[in-house]
Amino acid sequence: MNGIWPMIYPPSFRTIRAAAAVLALCAFLFVPQSIVRREFPAYRVVLDPGHGGISLPDRSRHGDRYDALSGTYLQPFKEGAAWGAIEEHAVVYEIARKAAGIIAMCGEGGDFNRFSRLLERYSAVPPRRVFVDVSLSRGDSRDRGEISGRMDPNGEFRLFDYPGPDGKMRPGRISRINAMRPHLVVCLHVARSGSPYFRGMNPVIAPPFGFMYKGLKVLRGEKSDRRFFLSSPYAEWFDESNERTGYEWFLNDSMLYFSGFPLDARRKVDMAGFKGYRHNMVDWPYRDSPGWAVVARSHPDYTPYAASPGTISLTGRYWDRERSEFERFRRDGGEEGYGGDNHYASAEIIRYILMALRLNNVVHPDQRLSKPYVSVWHMPLFLNAVTAFMELGYFNRPQFRYILTARQDEIAEGIAVGVYSLLAGMEPRDGGGARTPRGKRVDLGKYSGSNEKSYFDAAAFPGR
Repeated sequence: MNGIWPMIYPPSFRTIRAAAAVLALCAFLFVPQSIVRREFPAYRVVLDPGHGGISLPDRSRHGDRYDALSGTYLQPFKEGAAWGAIEEHAVVYEIARKAAGIIAMCGEGGDFNRFSRLLERYSAVPPRRVFVDVSLSRGDSRDRGEISGRMDPNGEFRLFDYPGPDGKMRPGRISRINAMRPHLVVCLHVARSGSPYFRGMNPVIAPPFGFMYKGLKVLRGEKSDRRFFLSSPYAEWFDESNERTGYEWFLNDSMLYFSGFPLDARRKVDMAGFKGYRHNMVDWPYRDSPGWAVVARSHPDYTPYAASPGTISLTGRYWDRERSEFERFRRDGGEEGYGGDNHYASAEIIRYILMALRLNNVVHPDQRLSKPYVSVWHMPLFLNAVTAFMELGYFNRPQFRYILTARQDEIAEGIAVGVYSLLAGMEPRDGGGARTPRGKRVDLGKYSGSNEKSYFDAAAFPGR
């Protein structure tokens, strides 16, 4: 037998290891890159530079917040703040564009080694590899002549859905962002001026359902003690004017949040000031069922469309969403103690912006993390993503005019590093006491439901 058949020996360990290496190499070469990249976490980020478009006098054609009940726009279009030739829409777009270019280094095919070298200024610990797909929520609006020559100059820039020339509804910016299914949205704004009590850079947050419901109970006469408000971290409510206290503005916004109607100075419902059902101005699964507008038109009692606080029925998919644990994660508690992941993400990115400026020897007392603005803002409410919304500064203050125009690269770098840190985590170098970023990543895993579908996917219709 030995003379006819060769001796067969079991393969050595070295041979097995070499064969395994060849197989692994073949797998890397021939398996689609979309599968290979699953080795690392992948995240979707949208940078939302505020405003854009043009404020035009004919609100019936060029406004925003289109109302299905009246078939009209309920508010003029807001193109953003300005100080002479310095315009908010242009400043924040350029900062967002630059930040997106840096974040793209973390994307598929991006130069992550270059991004890692940038991070060495912020952290001594080697960075964790993640993939980040970054998008902008809107295009450039700096060419005013080109924008004004469009059939609908504000179409691309509206927040809410609107009718096109053919009468069919088009998605506004909120709907388009939700359709991208982002994990994180970064909204950038600048104000013309602000209260001296809010000097610095400010997070902009919306409180959770439970806190707003206390306001409704006051309006229903079920609660009279206002200490719940005055002792809460949300007591610094956004005051639209000095005609009312912060508490009265809170009650006004509570009524708006639950009914779409504001209050007058006597806490009476202002029937002529209807602001619309905003959750039905967005193309997402939380809209009310078809035919809702027929019911809502007369604002009947004991429905979600009642005009009286005592007869509002908080039923439907949207109010189920508002009560959900995911919205509590986004808007309650969290690393800052209140405001949820939205507040933490906003404050953390601001801390990184301040760190980037300090690293480049740009220091001023006004450059600081200031108190958050609190109200029922559109983006923190209607985006199914961790939403970092911030006022980057105030045009009436010379130092902010300087950094917002001459130090955009540093601001953009701070935003990009902050976005990475929120997704991957970092151990920041000491940036000066309380001003040092915390470096803790947001736990996005808690947003997965029992069916393993992420909350970030829930606001986009299947196939869109």
